[in-house]
Amino acid sequence: MPLAVLALLSAMAILPACSTVSVNRQASAKTISAQRGNIVTDNKLSSDTASLLLSAGLNEQACMQQFELCLTQLADSMLNRHYRPALAAFSELHYAKARQLATSKSCSNALARPPLDPYYANAPLDDAEAKAQQSKTEICLIDYQERLFDAIKSSYTYLFYDSLEHDFEGADEKVSGGRAKNRIPSDIDIQTQDIYNAASNDVITQLYQSTGDMNQLMRNVKVEHLATTANTSRRDSSELAVNAAIANSSPVKGQPTDQVKVMKVQVDNYHLNVYLPNENNYLKNANEKNSALADLVSTYELRLSGLNSISKRPGLGISLVASLDDRYTTTIRQLLLSSLSGQIGQEAANGRLGNNSASNAAKIAQEEDASSRIYPTGHLLMTGLIKPTGTSVLDTLSSEQLDIHLYNPYRSESASILGDDYPLAANFSAGYGLWLAENQLDGVGYLNLITRQKEASLPKLFMLEPYDPNKRVIIMLHGLASSPATWVNLTNDIFNDEKLRNNYQVWQIFYPTNLPILENRYQIQKLITATYQQTDPAGENLASKNSVIISHSMGGIIARMMLSDDNLANNLDALDDNSLLANNSQRQVDAMLKQALTNKELRNRFELNALPQVDTAVFLSSPFQGTDYADRWFTRALRRIIYLPVGLVKTVTDNLATIAIKGDLANNPLGALYLQNGASQLSNKSSFIQLTKDISINKRITYHSIIANNDSDITRGLAAMQPEGVKLDLSQAVIEDDDSVIETADTSSTSNVENSDVSAVVVEVETAKDTPAKTDTLPPEALVAAVIVNEEISQALTDRLSDGIVPYTSAHLDGAASETVINGGHSIQENPQTILTLRRILHKQLQQ
Repeated sequence: MPLAVLALLSAMAILPACSTVSVNRQASAKTISAQRGNIVTDNKLSSDTASLLLSAGLNEQACMQQFELCLTQLADSMLNRHYRPALAAFSELHYAKARQLATSKSCSNALARPPLDPYYANAPLDDAEAKAQQSKTEICLIDYQERLFDAIKSSYTYLFYDSLEHDFEGADEKVSGGRAKNRIPSDIDIQTQDIYNAASNDVITQLYQSTGDMNQLMRNVKVEHLATTANTSRRDSSELAVNAAIANSSPVKGQPTDQVKVMKVQVDNYHLNVYLPNENNYLKNANEKNSALADLVSTYELRLSGLNSISKRPGLGISLVASLDDRYTTTIRQLLLSSLSGQIGQEAANGRLGNNSASNAAKIAQEEDASSRIYPTGHLLMTGLIKPTGTSVLDTLSSEQLDIHLYNPYRSESASILGDDYPLAANFSAGYGLWLAENQLDGVGYLNLITRQKEASLPKLFMLEPYDPNKRVIIMLHGLASSPATWVNLTNDIFNDEKLRNNYQVWQIFYPTNLPILENRYQIQKLITATYQQTDPAGENLASKNSVIISHSMGGIIARMMLSDDNLANNLDALDDNSLLANNSQRQVDAMLKQALTNKELRNRFELNALPQVDTAVFLSSPFQGTDYADRWFTRALRRIIYLPVGLVKTVTDNLATIAIKGDLANNPLGALYLQNGASQLSNKSSFIQLTKDISINKRITYHSIIANNDSDITRGLAAMQPEGVKLDLSQAVIEDDDSVIETADTSSTSNVENSDVSAVVVEVETAKDTPAKTDTLPPEALVAAVIVNEEISQALTDRLSDGIVPYTSAHLDGAASETVINGGHSIQENPQTILTLRRILHKQLQQ
């Protein structure tokens, strides 16, 4: 009995050890990750492909070593008639083999740099060794290229199998893998699409690299560029060529969405055809060694930071950004060099250096031409798609011709493949992010204000996408010491809103805020008018109608003048300073200045004409009545270091040189309109504010005000007076202690000192006379997000409501379609509630 018990216990201990399966619990996220991962995401084969290899008795490493034999044995092991799983497995294996080859020593030799010194260990090989290594490298690269092409063909065949003829042996079309129309995508579908995109990404990016530099993974590349109509205009530097670039017309007969064949590429035995959109911006350099796409970058390789979100569209294909070789860039370094150049030029004028006056005159003339300061986007977004030729499974898998299509994702939302339309992927933040990172606009905006420059740096207009005649235009005007970078979150949210993205295109103005505001208005309006004229001379396009101006602070003052038909010259008598004009010489100066306004150039600065293309405007914290903030001791100190461009001062004073000396002009209220910098003119005591504070906006224009408020108690008081429509603020987390006392935990971050105490509380003030009143009271600890206030209450608001810089009474405009008050500092353009309000206004405009 003891021996029997001992034997039984031993058997019980040994038997579990013989089991090959164990069950353990794990987090569901790990299971999902393991099911969906593949060679692209995890650098290892997917569980489905690994299972197929095991069922065929194939080892993964051995399979990579004897790849062709592995594929044959794997195909022989698949005994059922469903061919789609095999296509998915083959595509992954081909791509896995391509990645292995890319990192192998033989293929890596293609990327190796030549030795620095023949006497070191990496000295050049002798001729025989070099030839042997070159032969191995060529074989490896050819194999690598073929594996990528095979990965594309296999994954393409899998994805579009339903539309291909099933001509492989034993196929039964009814059951062999055709997909049901409304079938939910499986993990294998997503994995195979990842392989198709990853392999396409490698081919397109390496192909463009190899056409300019043969020391790449793509070898034996022969390129033939095909001429287009756009190429001939590229050689013509006349005004016609400039207009074509700005208007982004279709150089080839047909639609802008048509694909134009621009390049034929032979890679070993494969023939690749490259197609671009039928738009001038995409085609203009296509026959010059692909210089238009020299800096082609995949968004797979970009990590964008500093944006509130990444605007994407899901779909087929890979998102790319092509940087044009002639794009405009501006950096802090360039601005400092320009400032230094201005000082050198001044020294030259004083006789210490030689000075080429003819060259300077040509440069000034070019700068004054508004067309030279209109910049089409220099970063073109594209979605790349590779289509193997063939209408049957075997025909496609054996094809040696691939068509590479590059689409403009703004205009092309889908692509036709084998008779069916499929959505195209896009990353709309990529080009915008590259532009912002490349141009350092924030720093340039500040330095434009305080650096002494010989000539005026006149306003510039940047198009953030290729001009589209069928999309409305949003014009953005920044404020004092700022730049287009101030609109980063708003612009990105427009890209992220599909309806707004499909119906609006953004133009951003970059202007020097040290110029007198009258001059800035004149130059900016001249620039915008020239842009409409260049893009649509007849004014027939949708883009020339229903445009919107969004402006902040000083930009709002300029925008209001561009929407008015008043003649400021009629109000010059309001500037008479009786105490100053008691002096006989000052009366003479004043009279002569008014007489000088008969000069056409000066008169154009005072005669306002509303932009006919604009019908909607939004003003953000704009001091229409001025602000005493501009007269405080620290702002007065800053105003002293803000320079007017030397060239501008000289031009104005030369025109008035026969009237008086510069000092007398500066002391005259009328002279101060052109001899004060922009910051000084924001003072509520300035001649400029006295002249413009009561101008009227054209009646056909609908305008909205968004005004900041830095006193949350006032916000709560307004909400208590008009509780109808009050919403609680959920923009901040709240912490509840043991006694259930709610404290606010501010999790928001700001980049501006003025915003450091922003609570993101919003009050919407609408000029609605018939708003129903309610007697509801607010919860005692509630944070108010928004409340509608009727017109009577808005008229009763005083200077107590202020953003710390601009009081409410200065920013308020009678007749506004809506008025929104947001708690926070002056820089409210970055506030999420401001952006949400702007988006609502834009959506409403589309409905009208």
